[in-house]
Amino acid sequence: MKLLVLLAHLAHQRGFAGASPLPKVQVEFLHRRLSDDYFDDRSVWGIVWSCVATLIACTWVAVHPNIPAADDSEWRIFGRRLAIMGYLLFAPEVVIMWAARQHFAAKDIAKQYQGMSN
Repeated sequence: MKLLVLLAHLAHQRGFAGASPLPKVQVEFLHRRLSDDYFDDRSVWGIVWSCVATLIACTWVAVHPNIPAADDSEWRIFGRRLAIMGYLLFAPEVVIMWAARQHFAAKDIAKQYQGMSN
């Protein structure tokens, strides 16, 4: 959004207000706002919080735990997923090693049962 505001501001300064994606009245308002240190509104806490929120959201979506057991409760499933998310945030190499171990175990099992048919 800030990039759009900056582009509208530059277009207005160069006389291309008609080519701006915003109406001329809005470009005038943004021109006044940009001259009043528009980009200094973010605090350090706001930047840190947005980074932390992004990390949490990305790791939560990236977690794909194994299929839970039939007798696992919703809280146990949630706790397991939360633990994996914590590993991803604080020690991502552990999760990579875990995935590599699962991959090699799956290859061994596939090789062991390769000649069998149903």
